[in-house]
Amino acid sequence: MQNIKHHKSNIQKVSRLKQLGVLLCMIPTLAQSQEEIIVFHNTENLFYPQNDSLTADDEYTVNGKKHWTFGKYNAKLNALAKTYISIDAKQMPALIGLCEIESNQVLNALTKDTPLRKTGYRYIHYPSKDIRGIDVALLYDPKKFKVLENFPMPPVSDREEDRTRDVLYVKGILGKLTLNIYVVHAPSRRENNIKKDLRQKIFENIYADIQSKMQKGEENFLVMGDMNDNPWDDTVLEGFNLESSNKNNPPLLFDMMNDNKDKTGSYVFSGYLFSFDQFLVSESVKQRIVLNDTFNDTFVYKPGFLISKDKRKKYDRPFSTYKGIKYEGGISDHFPIIMRLNTGN
Repeated sequence: MQNIKHHKSNIQKVSRLKQLGVLLCMIPTLAQSQEEIIVFHNTENLFYPQNDSLTADDEYTVNGKKHWTFGKYNAKLNALAKTYISIDAKQMPALIGLCEIESNQVLNALTKDTPLRKTGYRYIHYPSKDIRGIDVALLYDPKKFKVLENFPMPPVSDREEDRTRDVLYVKGILGKLTLNIYVVHAPSRRENNIKKDLRQKIFENIYADIQSKMQKGEENFLVMGDMNDNPWDDTVLEGFNLESSNKNNPPLLFDMMNDNKDKTGSYVFSGYLFSFDQFLVSESVKQRIVLNDTFNDTFVYKPGFLISKDKRKKYDRPFSTYKGIKYEGGISDHFPIIMRLNTGN
């Protein structure tokens, strides 16, 4: 009997060792398939409620026509934090590109005075010459992303009437991936789309910079931002050279929102659906995109609390902070866009 028990014990040990061996063999695979979340979001006028005499921010002050109070400001900060926390129950985004933020002051409040403080986000931001004083920025988790280089790209026009926000360039290491990132908020379509040519020049400038870096051996590129044009509009197609008829010279970038036409979008205006917020990636990054849940098929993130309760509309409309001058109390007039990347080997 003792020999039989001893024999059974040995079999159980061998079985456990085999199971352990299988698990050990899986460890490199798990490490290689590490996923990180990247977000871009137009925050809809994230202004500090006090007046800045150097910019046209008067309407977003306590005494301005929108009566932008500290109570509304703090509610918006916490709602933005809730949005980014809600994306995944198991992990926070590694990178969050933002536009329509006024200053370091609001970025400090967002990262340190809301539940986002638990992640320990840092940020990269440069004040631009935008007339309204709104800029772009990149939040990053320093435990996941190592910054190597960052700067605002030089403006494409010196004309006073072309003053606009900078394009922020950041190079860093995310997991095993060295990534070149461009955060964009292109000039708006206001005043009968007078800034259309300027938008295209900005896109052409980004493309030229990417082309130059590729010629020097760089591989991984991500452009994220509010382009104020759709992926199928001429400014985007031509500015980023997305349509190449030469098989020996394929496009350098791919617009991940190109298939969203008439399906979904991140912005609704006057009853029309727009896909202004976009991810454009190089082939090497495209191959790392993980499509494993509903929003990543379209890259637009719109849980119920981000959607306006107005059921009369044809399309889901973002639950905005303001609609005109009327305070709605929502998060933003744009849905965030989300991407998952395999950042392992």
